[in-house]
Amino acid sequence: MKVVHFVLSNSFAGIEQHVNELLTNINNIDTILVCNGSIAKNFNSNISTITIKNFGRRSFLGKYKLKKLINRISPDIVHTHGSKTTSIIKSINNNAYKHVATVHGIKKNSKVYECADFVIGVSENALSGINTKKKMITNWWQPDLKKIKSNTKEFALAVGRLEKVKGFDLLISSWRNIKTNLVIIGSGQEKDSLIKLIEQYNLTKKIKIIDEVKSDKLNDYYSKASVLIISSIDEGGPRVALEALYLKIPVLSTNVGHMNQIFPNDILAEKNNLASLTKLLEEYVDDINLLNQDTIFEYVKEEFSLEEKTLQTVSVYEDLLNS
Repeated sequence: MKVVHFVLSNSFAGIEQHVNELLTNINNIDTILVCNGSIAKNFNSNISTITIKNFGRRSFLGKYKLKKLINRISPDIVHTHGSKTTSIIKSINNNAYKHVATVHGIKKNSKVYECADFVIGVSENALSGINTKKKMITNWWQPDLKKIKSNTKEFALAVGRLEKVKGFDLLISSWRNIKTNLVIIGSGQEKDSLIKLIEQYNLTKKIKIIDEVKSDKLNDYYSKASVLIISSIDEGGPRVALEALYLKIPVLSTNVGHMNQIFPNDILAEKNNLASLTKLLEEYVDDINLLNQDTIFEYVKEEFSLEEKTLQTVSVYEDLLNS
């Protein structure tokens, strides 16, 4: 079996990290990554990689060159990641190979994915409205995470891009009656407005925003976190919650992504609902030891590992080719 994974973006972010870890872990299948040259150096050097120049989904020249390249590779399956690569393959594939597409987040227009022979979604919400053969294969905890030897529980932690969709404004607004300190790690266009909101509520002694840190440094913050907070309005995952739970750090979250597969609804806040988030956080943050998540820790460790998700992905390939 020969499978081409197609990524076309200018930055090495969540999708690219997902593809990198998946291809690093797949064995006994001939996998080839096609990506633009500007991000190729970020992928594992053991991955067979072919670089191309980035191009828009309407570029005739770009699609012509890509079609020639894929015909030369002659894969059984092309696996696209995101809507742009999916629409490009839709326009050049004349049933020469099977097409698998992964939806990595919530999309307003999901119809483009219906051109694929099979669609993988990182959550049920990501697959919503897509009418074709599909399966949810969630994200996984970061495979290089090192177990925490001791946890000093100095603060509550939140991690993510400082964008509206992450709901950090709601998180800050919900913190007025909470005693525990909060550290938010991330960067983005909402930073200045979030700092102003912290000042507005006189929370500068309680809440600190730290610029985004590299994944290997994030463990230092995990080792001091009493709880991880997910305040997002929409999410494909969130992966950071899986990492925390794998490290046996309790998580309090809005009902986004695959959180309702992990937690009962009565300990999930409604998304984009300040009153609901405030109620959840005021009930548990300062008394997080009252919330025993030991069984959830074990469940996430076993069911959300990279090895398990790789097996599920390969099973999709095999079933598609045998159907």
